[in-house]
Amino acid sequence: MIFHEISEDFRHGGCFVDISDVCDENGLLRELSAALGLADTAPGPLRLVEHLRELHFLLVLDGCDRPRTLLTPIVARLARECPGLSVIVTGPERLGVYGEVRFGLQPLAVPTPENRTDLVAVRRLPSVQLFLQRTRLVRPNFVLTEENLEAVSQLCMRTDGLPMAIEFAAARMKLLSPQRLLRQLERSLSSLSGTEFDTLSRHRGMDDAIERFLGGLTDRERDFLTRLAPFHREFDFAAADAVSTTPAAETRELLEALVDKSVLATTECADGDLLIMMLGLTRQYLLERVAGVDGLVHIRAAHARYFLSVAERAAAGLRSPAHGKWLQEIDHWLPDITGVLHHLIGAGETVTAARIASALRLYWQAGTRIREGIGWLEACADGLPDPAVAAAAQRSLGELLLYRGELDSAEKWLTRAWRGHEELDDGTGAAACLRRLALVAYGRGDLVEADRLLEECVAISWIDAAGEYAEALRDLAECRRASGDLPGARRAVDQALDIFLRAKDVCNLALTNYVQADIMLDLGDQSAAIELYQAALLQMAELKHLAGIAIGLERFAILLTHCRGRSTDTWRRAAHAFGAAGRIRAVTGRAAPATTAIQVDSLTAHARVRLGEEEAGRLAAAGAAAGPEAAVAGLLTPLDCTKFAADWQDSDSPLTQREAEVAGLVADGLTNREIARRLGIAEWTAVNHLRKIMRKLDCSSRVQVAGWVNRRAEERVAGPVE
Repeated sequence: MIFHEISEDFRHGGCFVDISDVCDENGLLRELSAALGLADTAPGPLRLVEHLRELHFLLVLDGCDRPRTLLTPIVARLARECPGLSVIVTGPERLGVYGEVRFGLQPLAVPTPENRTDLVAVRRLPSVQLFLQRTRLVRPNFVLTEENLEAVSQLCMRTDGLPMAIEFAAARMKLLSPQRLLRQLERSLSSLSGTEFDTLSRHRGMDDAIERFLGGLTDRERDFLTRLAPFHREFDFAAADAVSTTPAAETRELLEALVDKSVLATTECADGDLLIMMLGLTRQYLLERVAGVDGLVHIRAAHARYFLSVAERAAAGLRSPAHGKWLQEIDHWLPDITGVLHHLIGAGETVTAARIASALRLYWQAGTRIREGIGWLEACADGLPDPAVAAAAQRSLGELLLYRGELDSAEKWLTRAWRGHEELDDGTGAAACLRRLALVAYGRGDLVEADRLLEECVAISWIDAAGEYAEALRDLAECRRASGDLPGARRAVDQALDIFLRAKDVCNLALTNYVQADIMLDLGDQSAAIELYQAALLQMAELKHLAGIAIGLERFAILLTHCRGRSTDTWRRAAHAFGAAGRIRAVTGRAAPATTAIQVDSLTAHARVRLGEEEAGRLAAAGAAAGPEAAVAGLLTPLDCTKFAADWQDSDSPLTQREAEVAGLVADGLTNREIARRLGIAEWTAVNHLRKIMRKLDCSSRVQVAGWVNRRAEERVAGPVE
């Protein structure tokens, strides 16, 4: 069809030649001569050149999946000696002819993890449309429903959007459900097969098609490709080189050859780097062919070593300014890491599995994977033959259980880990366990025991565990604040901040600023507390640290209701923030500390009284539906006091904009000194503004000014009375 359209643009037309059955040069020359009407002459390159030299002509060679050594000499000579000739060659491999331009054909668009549960969006995708069209030929009443949506989406994704594979899948729907076919495909690629009535292809199954596709590879290329097959996701040169058995220069040469032969494809990142990918069906074919072979054991071992190195680098990276980058890095590799962990645990290689799962403890905590991390560690933390690995895995498991709020289980594993580190004479590991056992005591409300354990942790860890030492100081500061020792809390938090600043540990800096903000609030400096929370919460949002965002949303909303509880707007934003934090905790599986949970429950009930059940419920639901970054932005918006003043600029307010700003801060409960600090003015200037406000409003006290501001705010929300 396309050939007939474009050949009309050539003065002497064109010729379409199917050479898929050609095996040698003589056969190729015969096919070309016959197609061009030269069958009565002896076939040869010179005769073809003489015929085409003066023509403005299009020659299409289809089915060229043979080695390029067969085609390149003839096509190169025709292109060189026939200036009016254009040649289109369909096939997987570049010919290497001067002036050649490559046009890659992309598979059909398939569902993605983001849209595969959206029935309307999935139905519009070309791969799904082809699947439905072909399925209805053998099963006329088949429709896409909410019940089979996930399985159909998975089938189209597993077929890589390749039309032939989709047609084979649809042909099997005569007797199978999508769910059952998907299970069969998990076991064997032979599930994607059919007859000559199911596809126009000569192939009767995807395994046959892939074998023919890979037939032009050398043994060296095929062996190298098999080593790449376990990668589920796109990989870069460093990853390929790590699992290769060849020198780096040879690895690069092999990658380039496989890309030229369309066995591998590349995709460009936003920063210009290239990632390499292999079709999932090709992966499955290669792994099935080497399953049970000794070589697969070595291939799996190479991938396990590589992802152990990734996890160990991530353990350090997640404590650095590149925290967000490392979260994205592990998110990308998670299907591969999951595959490696499955294999290691199934093969009884629990030591390597435990090392990988333990190294990723900060990753499990930061996002939505805390339950997943607990599952992996529970599968390998018990009975490990290496005492050091066992202690580290048990400590990581205990920590994740602690953050899940499962204090009894956390205490059990942390106590075992502490004993293990003690037996190994590992002071750093023992200190880490003591800190987490202190958090268990703190969670139970036993401040005396928590303080004792943290003091012991600080004494042990200060020499050689800077990060653990600083975190213990931060926890000690929070414990002492809770017990009323504000000077002790201030000293501890200042020391922790100094260490995290020098280490450029941005995540722990933000978490420590939460504690510092609460201490400043207890010391009476509301402005400093608000500014610290604002900066820390913004930092957590930038890092995409979901657990840190939930902590900040809850505790900052608690702080604001304490400082600005007179304002109805504060309660609206608190209800929204609590809803968002609750959703994050539900998704991540990370429980709120008992003291925070009690305060959130109490303030949520107060918001329902203050705002009304319906309004408070609506705001909480909106917070739960909002993304974490939107929830942070919503909570921080009231900090801009100029917005409060600007809302009145076109009203009948007797106040100037600056006076309105001061009045708004008075209503929020700020002192004259705090107002001056917030607005960047002298304290006596703030006093003069307040005197003018009281005179204009005929108020005799700050309480009356606050009441006037709150009434005006409520009138603006309610709107004019009809």
